[in-house]
Amino acid sequence: MRFVVKPDTDKTVKLSSPNTYNELLDIAKTKNKDNIKDSIYRDSYDTADEIRSKVEDKLALSYHNKCAYCERLCKADVEHYRPKKKVSGDDKHEGYYWLCYEWTNLLPSCVKCNRDGGKHNYFPIIGRRIYTPKFLKDGNLNLDNNKAKNKPLKIERPYLLHPEIDKPEDFFEFEIDPIGEGIKIKGIDKDGRGEKTIKICLLNRQELTIERVENVINDFKNSIECLLILYDNGEFTDNELVNHVVLQVKMLISRSKNEKSTHTLLRKYIVKDVTNFEKIVIPFFPNKLKKIVLEAFKSV
Repeated sequence: MRFVVKPDTDKTVKLSSPNTYNELLDIAKTKNKDNIKDSIYRDSYDTADEIRSKVEDKLALSYHNKCAYCERLCKADVEHYRPKKKVSGDDKHEGYYWLCYEWTNLLPSCVKCNRDGGKHNYFPIIGRRIYTPKFLKDGNLNLDNNKAKNKPLKIERPYLLHPEIDKPEDFFEFEIDPIGEGIKIKGIDKDGRGEKTIKICLLNRQELTIERVENVINDFKNSIECLLILYDNGEFTDNELVNHVVLQVKMLISRSKNEKSTHTLLRKYIVKDVTNFEKIVIPFFPNKLKKIVLEAFKSV
């Protein structure tokens, strides 16, 4: 997960239209969830190769075609951060039906984080649950109250982190899986929102822990090991080897700043300081390279 700024100007024409607002107002007043249309919150269209979604296309601009939760490149669902029709575990709640077309309630999510054993309609909170929409005196919806960062929704204090509101660096750190299945993400905040988010979206499922190593660590590791082969073949002096390793470290740091890369949070975490680098990166190297790589990182 990474912090995302999603402009209001990216909202699709259909989501912004007066007709959509009128339909939303009717849904909010009647609580008729059967009138919620995926043709509005997806806005699908045909191409020569597949059926695409205008809303997904717009979300992809800010999220760089990545899942909002696990940061994998994916064909994302249009996910309702607050579930639109029901809330699992709260039988009294009829769902956040009045947020079905709210731009700040729509996020891109992969199938695993959203539907396949992941979040789905689960939305636990710390604070006070909001059950109904807010209307103005003239009978219209108070659309400012529908935004995820504003009251009254803000007072719910959801366990599930919102990438456009919460800064993931305040909630997570990483550790090597003790049983050898890659790199795990770990919650660190006192309220347990980080840890709960991990559980809701299955952010330590095996494929993810392994992929973090493969996509973030192994590319760097393989480059260093190739340099060692060249060194052993006599193509580098000691000083040239060190200089090349330093260059690879600088490239690793540079890639951590690329928001389009997968697993951005992990990339930033491992280069934040020597402690993180030594804890997460160095254990993946053979003993004869550990000191060289660590000293190269310290020198940058």
